[in-house]
Amino acid sequence: MYSENFKKLVEKSLGETYIGRGNPNAKILFVGKEYSKPNENAEFDANYWKEKISNNESVYLTHKKEVGEGHTWNKYQNLHDCIFEKPKTDMFNFEELIFTTEMSEIPQKNTRIANKNPEFIPKLIKRKQKFFKSDFIQSFPVIVLACSDYITPQEIYDIFDVAFEIGGKYPDDDSNSMQNHFWIHYNKDKNNKPKLVIHTRQLSVDVSNDLLKEMGKVIRNHLKSINLYN
Repeated sequence: MYSENFKKLVEKSLGETYIGRGNPNAKILFVGKEYSKPNENAEFDANYWKEKISNNESVYLTHKKEVGEGHTWNKYQNLHDCIFEKPKTDMFNFEELIFTTEMSEIPQKNTRIANKNPEFIPKLIKRKQKFFKSDFIQSFPVIVLACSDYITPQEIYDIFDVAFEIGGKYPDDDSNSMQNHFWIHYNKDKNNKPKLVIHTRQLSVDVSNDLLKEMGKVIRNHLKSINLYN
């Protein structure tokens, strides 16, 4: 039920390390900035997943929508629907085909508060070098880094072994706003474990539907090109 790469990551992670939620066997990984619920870490840390693995127990991945339209989960669901060309419903089911985690594992309501925590930078650096370089994370053929400036272009190249391909802005207008850009990266050797990495803003509140549609199309086409679209 659980891959060896995932088991190895969970086993090597400290008990308090935030792993993520969703389907660990998915082909797509969404990475946000940080979770906002104080108890989210305890709900989905290494200890939580160790218990699931030991019991060979699956996780319930479908939930009724009970948050506002601007909530990150709604944006994740909308992007999922764009990727797989699904109609909108009153349920969250994106976790069935997607695994999600966070770039930072320090819970905060917003970036401004997060940056004031003295542990923010050192923990972020450590997580990038340890957690994000794990075989489990590296094995995803599609990674969406929806975490804005929590990661730099050079870090993306180094951590994921990809090269920048193209960037776009959606909707395409004349403003200087950076709110709806995304940047596309592919692994340097496209014949060796083809990987797509998209870097964009946090998916919440005023993310445009055009941005989600365009990202969904790029992801869908990549999965089709490597025969993993279903």
